[in-house]
Amino acid sequence: MINQVKKILNKKHLLICGKSESARFDFINKIVADSNFEVVRFPEKMRTLYEYLDYVEKNGLYKAWYQKKGSFNTNQILDFHEEWINDSYNTLVIMEEFDSMEEIWKTELIRIYLTELEDRKKSEPKIHLIVSLLEENGLMDKLAEVVSIKENERRNNIQVVQQNLELIEI
Repeated sequence: MINQVKKILNKKHLLICGKSESARFDFINKIVADSNFEVVRFPEKMRTLYEYLDYVEKNGLYKAWYQKKGSFNTNQILDFHEEWINDSYNTLVIMEEFDSMEEIWKTELIRIYLTELEDRKKSEPKIHLIVSLLEENGLMDKLAEVVSIKENERRNNIQVVQQNLELIEI
């Protein structure tokens, strides 16, 4: 099953649900074990956007467009981080036990990664994302509500989400 999941990860982001927290952790470790990706592993059970952005800032996971005296504010760091996501490739971002994250930011952060994958051409290198949750709890439908589709797109919102995010029940 791990080899199949690795093949899927090369094309889509992964949403891993089911079993216990330790089982999901071990499953992700098996995926990461012999991958050729640069791995960025966010702390488990983040609850707020500020915890997420604090980690982004401490680890330099953003690309500032300009220099500034002092520090950047939350909105600037989020914008710079989104630019970092757009410019990153061969990077695997892991957000474990993401259930605790505020619902609005959970969907928004995953939407940013989905949009990046959707906007890249097949042959272009891309960033990869693994999110683990206890249960899916309608997250795919919530993402379909916030994902934007192109003007002449033949697929509907849920099809765009399903094409870019694979639900793996372990």
